[in-house]
Amino acid sequence: MTRGGPRARRPRTAAEVAARLTWGVLPGPSVDAETAAALERGLGGVVLFAHNVESAAQVRALTAALRDRARGPFRIAIDQEGGHIVRLGAPLTRFPSAMAIGATGSARLARAVARAQAEELAALGIDVDLAPVLDLAADPRNPTVGARSFGSVPNLVARLGAAAVGGFLEAGVAPVPKHFPGHGRTPLDSHRSRPYVTGGPDVLWEQDLLPFRSAVEAEAPAVMVGHVAYEGLTMGGPASLSPAVMTTLLRGTLDFDGVVVTDALVMDAITDERSVAEACVEALAAGADAVMPLDPWRRALVAVEEAIAAGRLAEPALAASLRRLDTLERRLAASPALRPAGPLVPRADAHAALAGEVARRSLSRLGGGLALPIPPDTAVAVVEFGAGRPSPIESEDEPLASLGAVLGERLPRLVSVVIEPEEGDGGAAEARARELAAAAELLVVATRDTFLRPRAADLLGDLRRLGRPTVHVALRSPYDLVALPVAGPDGLAVAAYADVPATLGAVADALTGVPASGEDRFPGRIPMALPDRAEAPEEAALDPGR
Repeated sequence: MTRGGPRARRPRTAAEVAARLTWGVLPGPSVDAETAAALERGLGGVVLFAHNVESAAQVRALTAALRDRARGPFRIAIDQEGGHIVRLGAPLTRFPSAMAIGATGSARLARAVARAQAEELAALGIDVDLAPVLDLAADPRNPTVGARSFGSVPNLVARLGAAAVGGFLEAGVAPVPKHFPGHGRTPLDSHRSRPYVTGGPDVLWEQDLLPFRSAVEAEAPAVMVGHVAYEGLTMGGPASLSPAVMTTLLRGTLDFDGVVVTDALVMDAITDERSVAEACVEALAAGADAVMPLDPWRRALVAVEEAIAAGRLAEPALAASLRRLDTLERRLAASPALRPAGPLVPRADAHAALAGEVARRSLSRLGGGLALPIPPDTAVAVVEFGAGRPSPIESEDEPLASLGAVLGERLPRLVSVVIEPEEGDGGAAEARARELAAAAELLVVATRDTFLRPRAADLLGDLRRLGRPTVHVALRSPYDLVALPVAGPDGLAVAAYADVPATLGAVADALTGVPASGEDRFPGRIPMALPDRAEAPEEAALDPGR
């Protein structure tokens, strides 16, 4: 029951049904007049983004105001995945990415991190997390999956994904595994184009579907369908508009009776051929229960209302969608998110310790024989690449956490430079990087999906030719380590999977600290298949009980 419980009732008119099936967005950090009117009409949910966030206290006040105005079942959702995809930063805990968890192989940690994330979201009044990502990191060139995935091994992703679903549910927040039926076997980003996955249904079943099947068995209450086209299944169209995907495959083959949510329908994979409003109608006709038009959601409401009134959307299917949304409401009836109270960040110290454990156990050595620890009197140059926002899923205003700054606290002779994305850097930082590296005894290169930046290869080639012992730390996708190799045999190549504070601290500890007796500085296993790598990730070698 929403905070406006006495007003909650079954939608009767086409306008009310259209509202219930739609999740919108807010233009700012408070409830505007148009959204308030839609809430009164029965809007089914909103998705929060960084532009809706000023502080933790403000978010709690915002969610309370939304629920006060909501009529009937109402969801407040957010993309809080961990790693570099979050909408809520400090004071909430910044957990390492899903791939960092994958590198530990630990279902216990996957469940614990999901539960901790959910506890923090619920404390602010958010009851849906658009996570976990269950795509396989099968194509290392993919700009929108990468470290958001647990890895490329189907069994590993399935096991950790199911554990994460359980952790979210324990804390009373609905997880939404995504992007069904799998966005990983393509180098393209559906934000910018329509990816097409080959191999047919048999390959899809053998690889991509296993994690989603495990999530359904773990009682995930909702699933997000992506915008990828699949050979032999979607007839060239996106999965989010395909009855074969949503009705036949997800409902029929996987026997899923929870809420089917579309990915954001403003992506180029959709809008290249149709309006967002029309896509909403097509998605509902294909089997979706909730559509996410995002920014043009007001026009979408009108289009869905008109389609209902004209009979383009079948009454039995609409009734089934309303039933599923009601069922989700009942599952969340006891969620603390509906009545947030207490600390804005519950169990903050325990959650910080958990983030640190994941970070330490995830660090993975790909190669190199550099002796550690780095002596404190070493002249070190750190060349660090900024994020470059390779996919629109990333927040534009997330501040960069610097590995150079963290290492500088341990190494007094350290100097550093950050190379920002090409569009924001006139070349002065690259010249500075060459100057600092030439004068250094040891070079540390920190990359963030830098393989997506063509100009970076020239600079890294120049640095490699200097012949300095080099530590290369891939702070997001480990693909950087093979696509842009800069550490030779006398250096060190490390996959860290995230650039959150806990991970940067763990990297600094591994490079400069003295481990406890018997402790491995780099205990993680890279859970992603990499080109030219001698061995593939082995699911059997990862201990599920850790």
